[in-house]
Amino acid sequence: MSSPSANAPRALLAGRVLAFAGIALVAFSMRAAVAGLSPLIPEISKTYELNTAAIALLGAIAPLSFAAGGILTPRIEKRVGIERTLILALILMISGHIIRSLSVNWHTLALGTLTALVGMGFANVAMPPAVRKYFPDKISTMTAIYMSVMSISAFLPALIAVPVAEIISWRGSLLQWAFFAIIALIPWILEFRSHRKDSTFDAPEAATLVRKIHPWRSPTAWSVGIVLAVSSITGYAMYAWMPVILIDIAGVTPAQSGALLALFAGIGLPLAFATPGLAKRMGKHVHWLVTIASAFFLVGYLGLLLAPEHLIWLWVAIVGTGCLEFPLALTLVNLRTENVRSSMALSGFAQIVAYMSAAMAPPLMGLLYGTTSSWTVVLTTLLIVSVAANIPAALILRRNRMVDAELALKS
Repeated sequence: MSSPSANAPRALLAGRVLAFAGIALVAFSMRAAVAGLSPLIPEISKTYELNTAAIALLGAIAPLSFAAGGILTPRIEKRVGIERTLILALILMISGHIIRSLSVNWHTLALGTLTALVGMGFANVAMPPAVRKYFPDKISTMTAIYMSVMSISAFLPALIAVPVAEIISWRGSLLQWAFFAIIALIPWILEFRSHRKDSTFDAPEAATLVRKIHPWRSPTAWSVGIVLAVSSITGYAMYAWMPVILIDIAGVTPAQSGALLALFAGIGLPLAFATPGLAKRMGKHVHWLVTIASAFFLVGYLGLLLAPEHLIWLWVAIVGTGCLEFPLALTLVNLRTENVRSSMALSGFAQIVAYMSAAMAPPLMGLLYGTTSSWTVVLTTLLIVSVAANIPAALILRRNRMVDAELALKS
């Protein structure tokens, strides 16, 4: 007789193999357009000129595209469903990768990047509701799986971009990610063709919450958006400026600064795997994870400010650990909603808040440094923002309320 633990994987996949494969494969494609481009900039510049302004614009496209995904995806999904929304997202990713590989100037490179990233923005918003629809009994497990795969997709393209370019050119290096997106498209086309009944939209059609959802009227929705925003601000700020900051304040070499940035990014993998399950187990006490993240940010930034010449790798790792709020927020999208449509609305709203905030972080850091000529001021500002923003978010989450219930009270 088989044990319950032995049957768990079978229960997870029973009748849902296509959805499992689709979610994992989409997750693997969700960061390639961002991570696979930056290492190739020097090589692309040998083919046609990329000036500082062009490179800055390419960097700003990502958070703005993800914010656009937060605005558009719930509207698209409401009309065509989750499966076709993910199919559209993947088609945009594929098209973007192809356009980039065929680019003849920075304008076409930017167009391809924008196309791919808008597709990724759609996928960002659609993935939590897709998990809820197909795995309502395994939300934390599937969130951990897809977040872990997405973490791999954040550093693997950067790792192999240049070696692949040396073998088949930078165009081939960019084009390779189109093939992975094509593979991810297959299970979702098959899933859509199977006409799976969408039984997850189980609220009556006349219900206010099904007809119209206004997440911005929910304090809990704002708390999820803030948690995601704090992590996104830190992530985009560090990806943009960490190597420069560490060279200036700690005296590390460019190679060492790159390795420290890789450490910052690599911390995300174990966090992505562990945080969703931990959040579910903590239940009504999940706000403590926000408090813990604040403590990591506080200690990490203080280490960078007060002792950058000593244990620099430790301070970088501690700041990176504070970004546990990223998988936490995406888990809360499902833990603080009652159905797929509410999950989609909250996912879109949270990502608008997060990525609009994140888009402003790198340029504001540059402006602040240009005005003060002090990384101390920049790091102190990041510390204050990270801790201060988390305080109201933790207090709201402590109430342990569902977004649906808050909106019902306000309707």
